[in-house]
Amino acid sequence: MKKNFKVLLINCNTMLDTLITAGIGILAACLKREGIEVRLFDTTFYKTREKTGDEVRAYTLQVRKTDFKDLGIFPEEGDVVEDFKKEVESYRPDLIALSCIEVTYPLGIELLSAVRHTKTPTIVGGVYATFAPHIVIREDCVDMICVGEGELAMAELCKKMRAGEDITSVQNIWIKQNGTLYKNPLRHAIDMKELPFQDWGVYDERRFWKPMGGKISVTGTFEMNRGCPYSCSFCVNSGFNQLYKGLGGYYREQDISRLIEEMQEKKEEYNLQFVYLVAESFLTTTRKRIEEFVRLYPKVGLPFWVEARPESITKEYVELLASVGCEGISVGIESGNYDLRKKVLGRDITNERIIKAFELLEGSGIRVSANNIIGFPTETREKIFDTIELNRQIKAKGVMVSFFSPYRGCTLREVCELERYLKEEDIANDYRLGPTLDMPQLSSNELAGLHKTFPLYVRFSKSEWPFIKACEGNGPEAESLYQELSKTYTEKFMK
Repeated sequence: MKKNFKVLLINCNTMLDTLITAGIGILAACLKREGIEVRLFDTTFYKTREKTGDEVRAYTLQVRKTDFKDLGIFPEEGDVVEDFKKEVESYRPDLIALSCIEVTYPLGIELLSAVRHTKTPTIVGGVYATFAPHIVIREDCVDMICVGEGELAMAELCKKMRAGEDITSVQNIWIKQNGTLYKNPLRHAIDMKELPFQDWGVYDERRFWKPMGGKISVTGTFEMNRGCPYSCSFCVNSGFNQLYKGLGGYYREQDISRLIEEMQEKKEEYNLQFVYLVAESFLTTTRKRIEEFVRLYPKVGLPFWVEARPESITKEYVELLASVGCEGISVGIESGNYDLRKKVLGRDITNERIIKAFELLEGSGIRVSANNIIGFPTETREKIFDTIELNRQIKAKGVMVSFFSPYRGCTLREVCELERYLKEEDIANDYRLGPTLDMPQLSSNELAGLHKTFPLYVRFSKSEWPFIKACEGNGPEAESLYQELSKTYTEKFMK
């Protein structure tokens, strides 16, 4: 039995997306609780792409421009792969654990491949590994994968490795050993009350600075619940709900009192200025739970941000949120075409109810953003303009628009593969940066042009629409006109 057991976690993150990941903090805490030593290699501050998601969103007029350079934060000068090799050589871990999403999976595999010569056992976890295990396990540099939640599975795996015991029967783990692949079943979803508070000591202090609402604040992330009670076809929660269907379900809620206790602890320790609550639909819960949150949250007393579905928004809930300092709320519209919403996305809500939700938020003092997605299978330019027209009616201060990215796990991914818009092994693009799909009725170029000009169409008079349409192209004239209209938009609508 090894006296010490060291795990090197890799947070394979998109460039300068600094929001703390609750999952990494909880996993680190679970391992340390078992006496496992943990170190984190974080790719966040390496220049792994030309533009950050926030830079693209600022360019497309969705958020106000912020700059980490104002805080003295710059991308690392070194090469991410070379620095990772040095980290492995100096730390000499007993296990390398890669946590990645679909977008960062290729970089994660590049990192693992670069240290394969050390023969250090490797494991890959996260959403992509969960829903594409047969693809990930084929990689020569991957010894194990974690399907589903990893906290308890990783703790059990590391304890058995440390003790020199057999590891081929650990639930949630697939393992290649001596030419055999052991595919172990899932365990039940974790009771959130049994999880320790997050361990943020593994993070670089720069990770706490997060742009929100046009300024960069020291921000903490907290899991209010895990999963979602809904199964929208464009979201990976549809996959999790299906995966855990026979195991008691995937959606769970954290006790409010325990949530508040952790927030208080982290606020004092890290001088937090802002709270990001992880809840797919904050108000989709019991009234008792909302009232308890409102009663206890003044102990934390920081501005916070939430997401909500339109049908969950009521006058009473808006007043309660405003009373305890809710700074921002993002409301999911997704599509303004009712038939598409109902038949393709699985969201049966009328335009009238969506409009009513935004009316209830008017005058609340809460910064309101409308979340939209374009580029769904079967969607046309005309249907995208239905979404634009709905946004024109609701007049939300923030107009957010993302590309539909068919990430593995969302049920619409299957539709895209059947229609041959992409192959099984294809990696979907970052939903902020560019389209994944190139469809007969809606090309990737047309999608990119509509994404860029979406807020202009929403805010400007229809008499300006011919000029906006001219901005959809990529040439110098289109860019010059776009910059001119962007300047007007910023001065008028983004103060």
